[in-house]
Amino acid sequence: MVNPRFEVDPEDLSLLQTLTGLSSREELEEHIIAVQNKANRIHNYPCIGLFVFTKFNIKLSPNYHQVLSLINTHKDAIFLDVGCCVGNALRKVVTDGWPVENTIGIDLSKEFWDLGHEMFRSTPDSFPAGFVGGDIFDDVILAPSIGRSDDSNFIPNLEMVNLRNLKSLAPLRHRVSAIYVCNVFHLFHAEKQLDLARRLASLLTRQSGSVIFGSHGVAPAQLAVTNVGPNSFHSAESFVSMWATLFEANSVEISWKVKVRPRRKLSVLGEWDIIWWSVTCK
Repeated sequence: MVNPRFEVDPEDLSLLQTLTGLSSREELEEHIIAVQNKANRIHNYPCIGLFVFTKFNIKLSPNYHQVLSLINTHKDAIFLDVGCCVGNALRKVVTDGWPVENTIGIDLSKEFWDLGHEMFRSTPDSFPAGFVGGDIFDDVILAPSIGRSDDSNFIPNLEMVNLRNLKSLAPLRHRVSAIYVCNVFHLFHAEKQLDLARRLASLLTRQSGSVIFGSHGVAPAQLAVTNVGPNSFHSAESFVSMWATLFEANSVEISWKVKVRPRRKLSVLGEWDIIWWSVTCK
């Protein structure tokens, strides 16, 4: 029986079938529902209930093909997925050509990462991406930089590291070419979003084309920052302004576009739109 909430476009369906080895839509859906039930027991995020973990929405990023081109222009380019959950975005970029050994994810719970192997019927050997389990706000995982001067004076160790051996992101400071952050920023209040942005900026190599990009919920255009419980929805303008404070003038290009959602109340979060954004080194 088809679950009406399990909606997947033909391209994503084809990739799911390829990665799982389940060509039958019915068998695939049964498998996905079983994974969803286990994911909800780890943490019942709304995106789990909406089957976002089955989608490869990274391909919708306006700069996605530009990001993929970094594997040709950056030596040993590293791709980091922040809040990677089951690793669906990483599997998409690997399918599209990024060397799996140069990809790494971070999430609060290793259980999600392990569930990803179950979902995609892989193993750490057949999909040898790196993974760090922990809180990115934990200074042991990633200490924040002091500020712009701290970043400009830092000289990274350019010797390639084995991402599978990492227990923290600290060795990757100023070494990551692409950082993807989907449905993460709006989970925190504005002050913590700034802290997160600062930590991520410290990981980015300053080589031309290096990029932090992603998508999440934003307040409608007429509103400023809107707090809903532990969540905070910037307007697109205030979110972009936040990033501008973290880099030297004219050192990055900040791009964004907003997808306006139908004006209806969505559970406790109220009205919100979706922003696709990127911060790219010039």
